[in-house]
Amino acid sequence: MTRNTHPMRIWLLTAFVLMALAPGCARATTFTQVTSDTMRETDPAPSPDGKWIAFTSDRCGHGSTQVYLMPAEGGEARQLSHEPDSARAGTPTWAPDGKSLLFISTRGHRYNVYSIPFDGGEPRKLTHGPGSHRFASYSSDGKKIVFYSNRLRPTELYGFNIYIMGASGEEETAMARQVTNSMGSPGHPTLSPDGNWVAFVAKDYDPSKQQTMEGSILFTKYHVFKVRADGGPEIRLTKGAIGGQPVEDTWPSWSPDGKWIAFGRQVGTKRNVWIMDVATNKTFPLTTAGNCIKPTWAYDSKSLYYSSIDAKGNNEDIWVARDLTLKPPAPARKPATKKAARAAAASNSTKTTHR
Repeated sequence: MTRNTHPMRIWLLTAFVLMALAPGCARATTFTQVTSDTMRETDPAPSPDGKWIAFTSDRCGHGSTQVYLMPAEGGEARQLSHEPDSARAGTPTWAPDGKSLLFISTRGHRYNVYSIPFDGGEPRKLTHGPGSHRFASYSSDGKKIVFYSNRLRPTELYGFNIYIMGASGEEETAMARQVTNSMGSPGHPTLSPDGNWVAFVAKDYDPSKQQTMEGSILFTKYHVFKVRADGGPEIRLTKGAIGGQPVEDTWPSWSPDGKWIAFGRQVGTKRNVWIMDVATNKTFPLTTAGNCIKPTWAYDSKSLYYSSIDAKGNNEDIWVARDLTLKPPAPARKPATKKAARAAAASNSTKTTHR
């Protein structure tokens, strides 16, 4: 493997400015490549103070992955996690105070949520139920952690649901509270800034069609949903097809200002970062180049980090879109009916006659 030894040079050589692709964007958005090498670097997570980026990388070799930190303005990365070679660590997220991070590790041959200080040290295991526990993130006040787990159906491929636990982790007398009760295998939860909602992805599940290939969960697509943090009906936010091709949505990320949900969307073979306006559920693409995945908001809600995979799918690097000034797309005008067109023409004719 080779490694670029001048990270700052990457920024200087690869930064470029493009007009933002989102409809209604008022000024240019800057798309900058953050990492550039032959290793897979993914799951970007900017720190609350904007000074650091946590990410997952396989640069350590041995077929494993670890969590790393690098300065947001460029510089050498520091390895944060030191999981055994047989384990894989990844999907880091920050505590709101920036003093620690959450990540997932497969040590012990099961996925669990761990907390580790920013300065490094021995991670502390936070989940203690049966099964696997994956992608965890804090509430904005730092008092709760949301994650997903298959603890009730650990032998099922699609047996996951969303859970919330206290910031100190699970204890025998204080286990995580189940939020969803879905057969659609919800995953990748993210809390709204006010703590009232959880956005997540889940597969379409229709129990009346489960005996058919069309209804089988194996063949259905993931879409973005939300549910109240204290439980309740699961509300689907995305659906449909584009150009006759069904879409599949992944990795939702709620912006800290509460106005937007970024997510990955696949249409055919193209994967891009999309944005949803929370107030209207209107969606629009931020990227169109393809192979852009895993968006995560910076804490100023004006920058968005994501991963980009090369055409062969062998390498993955981190990018950032800055200076986002987003506006939802204007509603499309319905084509006028023939009757309405004739009425409009008659009205214009009358105005012309009596001018």
